[in-house]
Amino acid sequence: MPSQDYLRVLNPSLSGPTPIAFIILALISAGLLIIIWRNRDLISTDNLRGKIIFIVISAALIFTFGRISFALSEVLIFLWALSILWIRGNTDNIEMNLAMAAWVLAYLYMHSFHPVKADRYIITVLPALAYAISLSLNNLSALMRSRRASTVLSIAVTLLMVSSAIHYTAGWPQEYGIVKGERSGAWLMNHDPSYRDRVIAADRGPAFTWYLGDYVFTRIIHPQRRELSLKYFYEVNPDYYIFWTGKTELPEGYRVIYSRDGVPLPGRFSRYAGILPLRYRIQWMLR
Repeated sequence: MPSQDYLRVLNPSLSGPTPIAFIILALISAGLLIIIWRNRDLISTDNLRGKIIFIVISAALIFTFGRISFALSEVLIFLWALSILWIRGNTDNIEMNLAMAAWVLAYLYMHSFHPVKADRYIITVLPALAYAISLSLNNLSALMRSRRASTVLSIAVTLLMVSSAIHYTAGWPQEYGIVKGERSGAWLMNHDPSYRDRVIAADRGPAFTWYLGDYVFTRIIHPQRRELSLKYFYEVNPDYYIFWTGKTELPEGYRVIYSRDGVPLPGRFSRYAGILPLRYRIQWMLR
């Protein structure tokens, strides 16, 4: 049966890891460990200057993680890759390997600065992860020294990933509560022509930013952390607040001015009641 929890579809990590995920991660880890073992002589190279530069930059990457700007981290990652290329030379498809490694490191460093972490952000690093899977399979099959090892491993991983994708799509809910919120956004645009001049917040700011074509703050009122949530809410002090989670208790000073399919649109009555048509002002006051 399709899942009724939209957030578990949007963020699969909320459902916990699956055996397939552990198997794929184990394959990637095994292949990468083989690569590291084959390049274990990197530090013992005769290129003393290159070795010192590599060690210094590697230490800088570790100790500056999350402490310096993302732009400077990108420069360090680039120099780190160049130091390895200088030591190893043009061998074993090293340019592509380093490019993918730099891609993953750049992703990790970028998200060390980003205040919000979401599952969907991993999409930007999937090409590098796909390359890591193929590289790992290649190294594992070479270790097995079997002509069919590469084919068997490739088919096995492909079947695992396809089955995981099918299981994920089969869990999509039939209805998305947040999609109904688009109607609230449409109503607001029709009945407040100056909505772009208002401060608007929602429990799914990015989605309503897309709907309204204007920036919408993300403010979620958590029942377990209501006091802290309200503190951040009143810092924005929105004129309108749209939420699709029906259990949300309205902040003080707000009344529902529109509601449809369980998606209410509260607003501050004292400030903008006059801009709404009379029938909506009456509906607002009755609520």
